[in-house]
Amino acid sequence: MLKKSQSISINTIIIAAIALAVLVVLFIVFTGRFKIFSEGVKDTSLTCDKSCKAVGYSRGDPRFGSCSTSEFQTGKFEGMSEGQVCCCVS
Repeated sequence: MLKKSQSISINTIIIAAIALAVLVVLFIVFTGRFKIFSEGVKDTSLTCDKSCKAVGYSRGDPRFGSCSTSEFQTGKFEGMSEGQVCCCVS
């Protein structure tokens, strides 16, 4: 009597590898390791000060109203409330 051995198909191996990768990602997300990534993303947020320094000014000053002798930066900046403008100061 001849016995034929069965082997695992390549499709089964690929599906198992994908399932393992998904489990690893879920483990990282639910154990709080994802916090490291989110902190890095938060550090890249644009503030008035960062925007002004990027164009060559010494600092940015959020004010209500308008800018008198300094340059006005348009856009939405983190940490500024409604009605404030970003004034760049030399």
